[in-house]
Amino acid sequence: MKNQPEILKNFIVLEGLDGSGTTTQLMLLEKMHIENKIKHWCTFEPSDSTIGKHIRDILRGRKEVEPVTLALLFAADRNEHLFNKKNGIISHLSRGEMVLCDRYLFSSLAYQSVECEFDYVLSLNKNFPLPEFLFFLDVSPEGCKKRISARAEKDIFDDPKIQEKIYEGYERSFLVYKDSDMKFYRIDGTLDFQEISRKIWSIIHPLPI
Repeated sequence: MKNQPEILKNFIVLEGLDGSGTTTQLMLLEKMHIENKIKHWCTFEPSDSTIGKHIRDILRGRKEVEPVTLALLFAADRNEHLFNKKNGIISHLSRGEMVLCDRYLFSSLAYQSVECEFDYVLSLNKNFPLPEFLFFLDVSPEGCKKRISARAEKDIFDDPKIQEKIYEGYERSFLVYKDSDMKFYRIDGTLDFQEISRKIWSIIHPLPI
């Protein structure tokens, strides 16, 4: 991919299939930042904006839209999440805060490309900046199936066959950005969650710089 997007310093993203543990790791990293008195902001996508809340209703099957519409909504939510002048990612970074995010554009490339052309989804997201660090919690679709089976609330992407396609989408998305300056770490998501947290912390704890 030519003309790689800019890298946002002190921006950290956690990615993985549903059930891989990204939300758990976000909470553990937040605890470590609090204990070490490091200025930070924890966030997630879809965001808690009006658009993000609409997306969550769609993901949980409460509303239905065309796949392309969902891809466009994710891109719109991401644009607001990044650039909102009062509470966007960039505004927090400009105040010297670490920003830790549960999912980002890689999720769009992996999930929305199940029903949309990958290159189309990429075209919606290619101009967004990249995180300084991307951590992919690698758990197989079968492993994630066991983890999410007990959830009370299901997601439209929870089907194991769909998760296999999403995993392939993730791999394709990482290839797109393999020549960028983003630091990419693939972590065995089957490890004890505390061990995973320590691995991530050992990499990012000198930040923000």
